[in-house]
Amino acid sequence: MGLWLAKPNVMCSHNYMLIDPITLSAFSLAVIVLALTPGPDLFLIVGRGFAQGRAAAIFIAFGFFLAGAVQVPLLALGLATLISKNPFLFDLIRYAGGVYLIWRGAKMLFGPIYDPAGEGSAAVSRREAMREGFVASLLNPKGHTFMLAFLPQFVDPTAGLVAVQFVILGLVMRVVALVVEITLATFSGTIGAVLRRSRRARVTLERAAGLLIVAIGVRLLFMEPPEPTGAQ
Repeated sequence: MGLWLAKPNVMCSHNYMLIDPITLSAFSLAVIVLALTPGPDLFLIVGRGFAQGRAAAIFIAFGFFLAGAVQVPLLALGLATLISKNPFLFDLIRYAGGVYLIWRGAKMLFGPIYDPAGEGSAAVSRREAMREGFVASLLNPKGHTFMLAFLPQFVDPTAGLVAVQFVILGLVMRVVALVVEITLATFSGTIGAVLRRSRRARVTLERAAGLLIVAIGVRLLFMEPPEPTGAQ
């Protein structure tokens, strides 16, 4: 990927590569590994795919991507640092995210079961699925602090325009993750379609997915907050 900008504050005619291809390739590979590592995003996509199909899971992945489009500028502006160093703000975000996920999971645990034949509840709409992924990702303070810890490892301060490097890497991260997540969504949705032919399997998958989402929400509620600013 050719990302070329003039080297700042240097009176010369040659171009300077902001992010070199080797760094970008290593970064993309690391993102693929991280996206395949079990975690809240992966469990949410796979759970929805098994329980309600490919479309629901894919649009949750799109919700994650849209949340990343908000998180990346926040990171470049330094707001992710503020979240990671402010225990009150960290707690406020994680409590909101935890309560939201518990509420969504409880609806799957105790609500009517999705039935492709039209009986019972309908599958979650694409808009609802996208909103679920967006809110779940945006209200996960761990995601903000993770990006704050992960992205700087691939930033070269000597190249200048550090904020621009953060934005480029953040967008690459979300695009690569989106490709992986759509693949997982398609795979889990295909398997789920076979399993859901049995009503008993549909009930089991829906309740299991709901329980999983509740567990993710509870884990978020009890996530250890960062140390106060000044604690080293």
